[in-house]
Amino acid sequence: MPNSEISWTYIADQITRKRCTPLVSNQLILEALFPGGRLVAEWAHNSQYPLSDTSLPLVAQYLSVTYRDPYRAKNEYLQFLKQRYLAALEQDPAVDRILLEQVRRERGLSVSQLVGDRLGYPARGDLENPLNLLAAFDMPVFLTTSPHLLLETALRNLDKRPRTEAYAWHAGLEELLPVDYRSDPGYQPTVAAPLVYHLHGVDECPESLVLTEDDHLDFLSSVLRDFREIGTIPNAVRNAISSTILLMIGYSTQSWEMRVILQELIRDQPRRPRSVAIQLDPLELVAIRDLARFQDYVQMYLAQDKYRFDIFWGDSLTFLRQLWEAWQGGGG
Repeated sequence: MPNSEISWTYIADQITRKRCTPLVSNQLILEALFPGGRLVAEWAHNSQYPLSDTSLPLVAQYLSVTYRDPYRAKNEYLQFLKQRYLAALEQDPAVDRILLEQVRRERGLSVSQLVGDRLGYPARGDLENPLNLLAAFDMPVFLTTSPHLLLETALRNLDKRPRTEAYAWHAGLEELLPVDYRSDPGYQPTVAAPLVYHLHGVDECPESLVLTEDDHLDFLSSVLRDFREIGTIPNAVRNAISSTILLMIGYSTQSWEMRVILQELIRDQPRRPRSVAIQLDPLELVAIRDLARFQDYVQMYLAQDKYRFDIFWGDSLTFLRQLWEAWQGGGG
């Protein structure tokens, strides 16, 4: 399906006016770190998960119930990510073996600290990486449902000074979050010092992750209440969601991530301009039986008045490249 409805010059102009906000999925981060799409299936297999549906919330829910301990399930998931990333690097002949061994010996590192701070992902200057390219745009607010702080690494690669905050979506979470990641109502984000707001927690605090099915339902009820009450969610985030163009990057219409975000954060925002969802190429989705009908359905679903999204069919990097050309051509 062509992308003829995308107005590149209009989006580029809104970026220049600081009225464009990306919403980055966890799926985008995981696929960048672990190409091939088998990550969750591997975790499910290692955990002796008994079902054929290996969606991340369902696998996490199973382990949370069988362990009788949601924290253990989340912690094991994060440990699995670290082990899987290090194992992949072992196969890369270009990796510094001394550095890799040093990192292996460090205890207590979060996924973000290991991948971003110690091993330098994403690499500075790599504009083939969608996070680096996204960070290069003049945007004061970045929203994400990923718990990994790799967008912050990309922003620091460009000598920006990002501030990380996480949404406290359940009772008591504000006290559990690292102090530096708690909400600062007075913070005024700028292009040079943007706010990166993590809706689904941060990996330094496993309790904060929105991972299981139950977590998504609890998040749903909390965000429904908090977005309508002044004070809990920063004004910069509320304004970004309600009155700027949103670029939903890397989401699947079939995922819990997108369904919850659409239903309770994005729908029925009458002041928000028509926005763009970057939909992954459906040819990569093996479960699709009728490509044309699927595309028509997604197009109509997101075009409804309560959402008002146009669709870009393709991968995130291709979208960002085209947007970058339009922005640079317009003097961005």
